[in-house]
Amino acid sequence: MPGAKLPTATRAFRRRSAQVGAGSPATPGQPVYEDVILFPKVYEEAWGAIEANRDDLDRARIFLLRIATMTGDPHIINELRQIVAIQEHRSVHALALAIRMHIYGDRHAEFTPTPFLQAVRFMLIKAKVPEAVFSDRQKQTLDFFFDPTLHRNTTPLPMGELVRYRYPAGRLKICIIGGGPTGLASAISLAEKGAGRIEVHVWEQRWVMDANGRIDYPATAKRRDQVVTLQDSVTTLLSQASFDALFAGRPERVWPGSANIQIRKVEDRFLKRCQTEEFRGLIYLHAEGVTREELQAGKCGDFHVLLGADGAASWVRGSYFRGYENERGKSYALGLAFDRGARGGLPWSQSLNMFLTLGQTRYLLNASDHDGRGYLNMQLTEDEWDKMVSADGGPIHFGRPSCLRRPDGSLPEGFDEGRVFKPSLDRNSDTWKSIEDGLKLFGFREEEVINVVRIPIVVQAVREGVQMLPLEDSRFVHRPHALVALAGDAMMTVHFWPGRGLNSGIKAGIALGDEIVHALNIGRFAGLQLDAMKEYNDFVLKLQNREHDKRSIPILNQSGTPEMLGWLLQKAASVPDEVAVEWLVGAMSQIADRLEQRDDWQFPKEVNIEPQIRIVLRQLHSLTLREMAVSFPWPTREMAGAEVLPIRSMKPEEKQKWMQQLWGMLTAERKREKDSARARAGSNPNVTNARFEAPRARSRSPINFARLGLGDGPASPPLPSDAPPVNAAQAIMANSGNLDTAASLRRSNATGSQRSVRRFSNANTLGVPGATPSPPASEQNEPEYVTTNGGDEVHFSADSRSRPRSPSPQPPAGFGEMNLTRLLSVKRPNGSVLSDAMALALFRVDED
Repeated sequence: MPGAKLPTATRAFRRRSAQVGAGSPATPGQPVYEDVILFPKVYEEAWGAIEANRDDLDRARIFLLRIATMTGDPHIINELRQIVAIQEHRSVHALALAIRMHIYGDRHAEFTPTPFLQAVRFMLIKAKVPEAVFSDRQKQTLDFFFDPTLHRNTTPLPMGELVRYRYPAGRLKICIIGGGPTGLASAISLAEKGAGRIEVHVWEQRWVMDANGRIDYPATAKRRDQVVTLQDSVTTLLSQASFDALFAGRPERVWPGSANIQIRKVEDRFLKRCQTEEFRGLIYLHAEGVTREELQAGKCGDFHVLLGADGAASWVRGSYFRGYENERGKSYALGLAFDRGARGGLPWSQSLNMFLTLGQTRYLLNASDHDGRGYLNMQLTEDEWDKMVSADGGPIHFGRPSCLRRPDGSLPEGFDEGRVFKPSLDRNSDTWKSIEDGLKLFGFREEEVINVVRIPIVVQAVREGVQMLPLEDSRFVHRPHALVALAGDAMMTVHFWPGRGLNSGIKAGIALGDEIVHALNIGRFAGLQLDAMKEYNDFVLKLQNREHDKRSIPILNQSGTPEMLGWLLQKAASVPDEVAVEWLVGAMSQIADRLEQRDDWQFPKEVNIEPQIRIVLRQLHSLTLREMAVSFPWPTREMAGAEVLPIRSMKPEEKQKWMQQLWGMLTAERKREKDSARARAGSNPNVTNARFEAPRARSRSPINFARLGLGDGPASPPLPSDAPPVNAAQAIMANSGNLDTAASLRRSNATGSQRSVRRFSNANTLGVPGATPSPPASEQNEPEYVTTNGGDEVHFSADSRSRPRSPSPQPPAGFGEMNLTRLLSVKRPNGSVLSDAMALALFRVDED
């Protein structure tokens, strides 16, 4: 429609394209640029000179008849004569549309253009159809004849003199299955970077369309309330408009270099952004789901690339990447969603929450202090997983969560008796006490829990991220075939304890836009081979390698697998109470010291952090404290290393910072190699064989540190097997006058009553599977330089085909024995407790 306003990105693209000259002479063999098409000069003569008494429609009819006789194809000649003779075709576009439907059957048989296709292209260009403001039907016709995956020119080029024109490339069409955060981030990235050259269709069954044609979530939709941590290195890759839309001008700073946000807010805000005027005609949202059968039947229409962003249970991955999947490990978790309602905020400060979380791996809190919502997660053993069911015995998951009774015995709205969380019916069971203590660890009340789910965590990879769409599924595309790719959880699933799933999904979406636009710019999509998306495939495989080997696998190896966690918790009773408490207090205090010294620390320094930690821990049962201790602090040293980032989207200052980090990693690696060489040569008198040392608390408590071996002197012998159990929390409470009572802990939910604690035998030893010793421990915040399969963290050259499955230890028959009490109470650490904890968790400990 004349005068219709085009999307901003489309207008910008046309302004750039208009700068390219048209009709310039060309010679055979000269380079063909991405936006140039070559025609025989005879086409100019067939079109005819400009005459006042002949318009473009008449000229097009004559031109087509002349070309028809040159083709020598009886079918084309007969069809063209009929098309030209129909007077209802009142525009050049109408002639082209008729050719598209009647001669081509709305489908290209090959990617190489024929002379007749070039003639139709010439007709459209000479009539200036691509330069006019066109309707959707006109867009589709131009997309068909100037398809970006068709080659620009015939092979070989026509003989004789050639002329060149700007090639008005059609739009690349992307069909995205799944409208979660990854799907929406991918759509926005493609539309922003494509500048009018990319059209995106997103399909999501959870959406509905309102009376005004807006897409939204219904009130009954199953939404994800989890709070995730988005890294600054990821969100700074977003455009300013997308960043502002994501955080609504109010990012919640929690962990250093990141911000917390609910998944549902990410979905809501990206969905709203997709429907802004900026993306009109570029992003199309469909409030429907799609199955493979529906795709085969043509529900999605035409597309060049099918992107599976349909989550961990992706049918796209299961249908087109079967045999390329690789399960690397699994874990089980319980999730308790909470909403503090009118109270708002969180019981403890976010800084204290971080120290409590990082000091162990049994419990994980991801929550927002802005609205008091989030999830408390608890890693589970196989036996515990089987117990996490509703009262009617049914499994509990996001589609069918369970609930807790209110204090008055009533049930939350929408739940019945059969969906009450079964472990909550036996308040004296160890399972319930572990869950109850998880809530108390972070100060929550039972009535603030809105639902309970169990969450299977499968760390899964694929060996390739891009494939050819099978021919039987490509019948409704306008060319021989299409490509299919994966992103987000459909591409890889990660252990969510490190909290990188959504970060990886957004990075993949940004990289998808980068690499598709780059491939379009250099003409790589011509022929629609797998090589068209090679850069994207390399990126996601490298990202997968980084997030698995340096994030998920360390957690699995430490305490994440059900087998390993079960074995550790089975032996937790062997750890004396006071050892467990002092270990946790020392570990959490050291974490606080380290984090509060960071330049990017967002909070005021906590005063008297150790007394605050003790106040929290003394509310917990004895066995819970022991279980937390043997789960060990987060293996952050193992998780260190350079981030895998889509470089094309990095801002100059971020790219400079990243390069400096890489240089620092190289320097640190060389230093470690030199130190290791000196240690092996015996030239370093300070090298010790001790691989695991307990933390020392900031201040002395009344507990007998000498007896526990936590003083500055040599290690004490293990406690005798007949020694009476001592509860450290009780000892601290009895001597509370020695603690600073001016702790800054916010105790909006904490109970003041002292409960009984569970007692267990204090066995001296705990068997630990043996393995080869690890290299000397380094400082916690020292970066690591990572090489995998010959590639480093800079280049996208990793190949994950030969990656081994992560170990799932089956202790303890035939393994060596190690005194865990001794390991937890040797002496003050000379390095980082987190590094040493990881050394034990990976069973790289030698007997002294």
